[in-house]
Amino acid sequence: ALEQVVNQTLLRQEAQENGYRASNQEVYDTISGIAAFQKDGQFDPKTYELMLQSQRRNKSSFETEVRTSITNQQFSQAVNKSAFIPPKQVSHYQSLQNQTRDVETYTLKRSDFESQVNVSAEEVKAHYDTNKSNYMTKDKVKLSYVILEQAEIAKSIPVDNDALQLLYEENLSRFTDPEQRKLAHILVKVDENQDEAKAEEKARALYEQIKSGTKSFEELASSESDDALAAKNNGEIGLIAKGDMGPLFEKEAFALNKDDISEVVKTEAGFEIIKLIDVIASKQKSFDEVKSEVETLYRSEEAEKVFIEQSDKLQTLAFENESSLDEAADAIGTKVQTSDWLEQGMTPDPKDVLTSPKLITAAFSDDVLTAGKNSELLEIDSGTVAVVRLQEHQTPAQKPLTDVEESIKTSLLGQKLRKLLIEKGEATLKSIQETGEWSVLETIGGSADKVETLAAVKRSDSRLAATVVEKLFSMQRPEAGKKSFNNAVLPQGDYVLIALTAVKDGATEIDSSLQKSFTQMLASRE
Repeated sequence: ALEQVVNQTLLRQEAQENGYRASNQEVYDTISGIAAFQKDGQFDPKTYELMLQSQRRNKSSFETEVRTSITNQQFSQAVNKSAFIPPKQVSHYQSLQNQTRDVETYTLKRSDFESQVNVSAEEVKAHYDTNKSNYMTKDKVKLSYVILEQAEIAKSIPVDNDALQLLYEENLSRFTDPEQRKLAHILVKVDENQDEAKAEEKARALYEQIKSGTKSFEELASSESDDALAAKNNGEIGLIAKGDMGPLFEKEAFALNKDDISEVVKTEAGFEIIKLIDVIASKQKSFDEVKSEVETLYRSEEAEKVFIEQSDKLQTLAFENESSLDEAADAIGTKVQTSDWLEQGMTPDPKDVLTSPKLITAAFSDDVLTAGKNSELLEIDSGTVAVVRLQEHQTPAQKPLTDVEESIKTSLLGQKLRKLLIEKGEATLKSIQETGEWSVLETIGGSADKVETLAAVKRSDSRLAATVVEKLFSMQRPEAGKKSFNNAVLPQGDYVLIALTAVKDGATEIDSSLQKSFTQMLASRE
């Protein structure tokens, strides 16, 4: 967080020194485009002011923040757009990026050497005596607490038919099935195999065939579309409502009349030709159809009002009566409850409010733990708040050896086993590097027959552990007819001997998609 603040400050200073500054119009355009400041899809100055007031912010400071953000973006974009890379460097990068390597590996597995290590009771005792501070019980507390949940309040909200009918009439648009359109399309993707220019050219060629009557939309949708699933059904993609697809696709799809075929359109997926097959008009649902939904909405809205009111009471009375939660609990019609033992730093359980990090942090704060006060109102989530106070405290104590000896033994066995594997692995690697032969594996009970061979391993290959792939591509290219040897230790402790047998560089012909991504990476670094 600190580094981000420093970066933004440096960026702002650099932008100012280079004469960048967002105009008033740009600031206005950005603010007016924020949905929270709009009413009926249009920027509303009153809504804007009320929203800022609710957040205790003033227009001047907010607009300064927006101007600074836009200015920083202008400067960043200027650097990004000025980045370039020579074709020779792209070619070299591609060759390295697409390089493949042939490899042989042999793994010294932990399981094969476990019988060769053991840990005595004396070693366990010595480790325990030396590291006693690592074997303490955790700080624990029992709490008195009051929890207020909006979902529970909603269950007790009284409901009558007139109130539901009124809410239904006030929210008719909410209970309307939107217009749906049955569509088909021909998609030409833009990807690493086909750049934007080629994709557009292909799509326009397909459109000309439809326009001239050479082939039908359905024929081309079945044979030429890059949407394989839709192609099986003459390009049909089913019923679409507004918001189901990207804005570029929807703008064209919802401008068509029935049986119309669009021209070539640039969309989020590539280049498309869209056909409107049918229109299913929007339909208003009756009150009886949605009565259960209306009731849920009514309970939720009414519960929110009660929740806010009771949260204020709980907060105020818990603060004013800091030595007890009884009065606060009585005021909101609930009881003070008692928790089981809770540990500092315990793992949160989404189903248990009492394990919430906010609540545990408050429980071990100075006000609660030392001063014996009620906590402040804790917002566990948007519909749950709580107040806690200390009932009982159990300080950390030394765990007896009998409670921890098995975990100590397991840990020491692991350390010894890892050390043994590395010792045997290093000795074997040295012998292999000297002889160039896998036959030396017999000295550790291994066999050259168990050496695994893989050809054309890529940098992103999943056939080998990531640690092995990383080491493989850091090894020097072997001389002709020879092998390069190295090793990698896997996270679980297995020791892998690696032989690099051959290197094949990737194609140097420039791929425009890869060049674009490489240039963007370079621009970001700059």
